Amino acid sequence: MTTVPTEMDLNLNGTFYKGLDKKNGYSNETKVCIENTVKKLLHNDTSLSRPGMLLGKIQSGKTRTFIGITALAFDNGYDVAVILTKGTKALAQQTYERLKMEFEDFKHDDILQIFDIMSLPDNLTNYELEQKIIFVVKKEKKFKSPKKSAV
Repeated sequence: MTTVPTEMDLNLNGTFYKGLDKKNGYSNETKVCIENTVKKLLHNDTSLSRPGMLLGKIQSGKTRTFIGITALAFDNGYDVAVILTKGTKALAQQTYERLKMEFEDFKHDDILQIFDIMSLPDNLTNYELEQKIIFVVKKEKKFKSPKKSAV
């Protein structure tokens, strides 16, 4: 298991964040947002039972920023990111393609895998599980509870 650093030890020079900053030229404002968000994620002790969640307004630069947050989180001990998209196949595909483009160098170097949950292989290999992983998940419009049978 990877040890998650405290916010005082935030690694700003890791492979993922440094690479995406070089590729995208994040503004100082965006960097502050990315770094403060990851500090909060580290401080709030996220886990499988208490995941960190990011929210933002439409057309506010969410995608660009959450990609930077994901990169910095990967450099600071996180191994998996789950990206929830709006409930359309088109938006899920758009998000998946954007992530593939943004993280293409890391995929090429075999240190990251990106999966669309709708086409996820039945079993991930140990080799894949040892890499950083991003899952793109389309949210369901409605939750249908199972029908109760009459007794």
